[in-house]
Amino acid sequence: MLPQRLKQTITDNPKKLASLIDIVNIPSTLRDLLGKSQISHLGCFMGVWSYIKTNNLQDSNNKNIVNCDEKLKSVMLGKDQIELAELPYLIKLHFPKNPPKPSR
Repeated sequence: MLPQRLKQTITDNPKKLASLIDIVNIPSTLRDLLGKSQISHLGCFMGVWSYIKTNNLQDSNNKNIVNCDEKLKSVMLGKDQIELAELPYLIKLHFPKNPPKPSR
């Protein structure tokens, strides 16, 4: 289920949806974390979120804070802790503006 804000963005700008679901090659730091070499922006976000939940990395006192382990720290620019609001921005940094299409 998509957040309301994301649904509204997709409805207002269909090109935004295309940028979220286009499959692209990802850098080695994300490959190590997600175990895939090609993934969409949205799929990457969902994979990182799943990794956070599976490894119980949310702070027990404040669920808006993520405590990064070594694998996640390599993706999150070396930060020990991040706020959930930063997560989409930090993931977006790994995706090029005009990505080349993956070879099939």
